[in-house]
Amino acid sequence: MAAPSPRNRWRYGLTALACLPPASLTFEKALALVDKGAVPIDKRNHNARTLADGWDITLWRRLPNGGPKAFASVAVWRYDRRDQHDFRWRDDVLVLGFHAGFDDAPLQDAKAAGSCVEFLLGLGDVLQPDFMAVDLYDEFYARKGRDLTREVFAVNVFGPALAASLGDRLRGAPALRIEERAWGATVLRVADLASAASEPGMREKAAAALWPA
Repeated sequence: MAAPSPRNRWRYGLTALACLPPASLTFEKALALVDKGAVPIDKRNHNARTLADGWDITLWRRLPNGGPKAFASVAVWRYDRRDQHDFRWRDDVLVLGFHAGFDDAPLQDAKAAGSCVEFLLGLGDVLQPDFMAVDLYDEFYARKGRDLTREVFAVNVFGPALAASLGDRLRGAPALRIEERAWGATVLRVADLASAASEPGMREKAAAALWPA
């Protein structure tokens, strides 16, 4: 089944949301995050300070094929600002959103979408959040205000503590692939395409295995 297109083309398509304690987004971690993108040297410290101080920034991802369009934008939004759609379900959780421009990650191009997903996972390696997921923006928006750590998306990154709490339920969950990241996180992939909506049966089975009724 093909992944659906975002309902609103003016919104971002491929999105990652990372959930972490607000205090863990230090200037040093924000600087490392900025370094993952192709940011001009004169804006490097400014962008990191801006993100650490509570504002939004844009990262520029270098595309592997180069050419006339050598970079793609990834908007980084802090969802603890009241002028943003608020995905938080508790005040002690910072949800950091990474939004790839719709035209920058065409879902019909598996190679391009896969490259963007790997870039987003690399940002997760810098942040080391409690939980991170990659899917279409619409999939997150449909679950606005709910505990994201108890939902299943196309790609799900469980930090070491959360992975340990799930134990064998995570290791044995139905999935296309289960992988480990170098920092101790476990990645549960239920869809090769950019949205779990393309594999609804797999998502439901994985959710039932992780959080049995």
